[in-house]
Amino acid sequence: MSLFRYVFVRHGFSYGNQEHLLAGHTDVSLTDWGRAELRRLRRSCAYPQTQSYYSSDLSRCTETFHILYDGKAELNGLLPQFREINFGDLENKSEIDPSAASFFRRWLQGQTIGKAETLPQFQKRIHDALHALTFDLLQNQINSATLVTHCGVIRAVRMLLEQRGPEDFFKIDAPNGLGYILDLEVAGDRLALLSCRPLIPYPETALPDLC
Repeated sequence: MSLFRYVFVRHGFSYGNQEHLLAGHTDVSLTDWGRAELRRLRRSCAYPQTQSYYSSDLSRCTETFHILYDGKAELNGLLPQFREINFGDLENKSEIDPSAASFFRRWLQGQTIGKAETLPQFQKRIHDALHALTFDLLQNQINSATLVTHCGVIRAVRMLLEQRGPEDFFKIDAPNGLGYILDLEVAGDRLALLSCRPLIPYPETALPDLC
């Protein structure tokens, strides 16, 4: 049996967020406001140190890492397997576009929608990626890792570890620039969640000197 800690951080506010786009695998950048908010969070939130640091390979995640951890940590690798949902034909369409408006209702039911990644496919991708990364790190005597990734990925990880159903997908909060500290017990090929704590910024009136 081994113990492992993950810190999952969602990327900062992006142009996809601003324009309400289904920008899953599309490489959209952060907005200026998103960059400024990350700089504020760098000062106001105590992101735990870990032994290794990874990011989705999309620029909104890598840029988030460099803003939050510049001078504090180096990236150990880019992991495309932790990208957001692949929306297929709906990539970069507005969430209110007629072809996209009903997407998530049908997607949560496990339906195949054009060339989009289905919920079961997405969950399996994240399940396989999480297990592979965890066991690879443990074999190298690494017991903690930070991963800068996407909202859907954070939700999928918590659904997996907490054994929650599709109906809970949108109940899991994942604010831009924040996320969760997950403590796991690893036994054999099984990951068991011991605790899940959100990353919470300090009140503006009580900021420590973290910079």
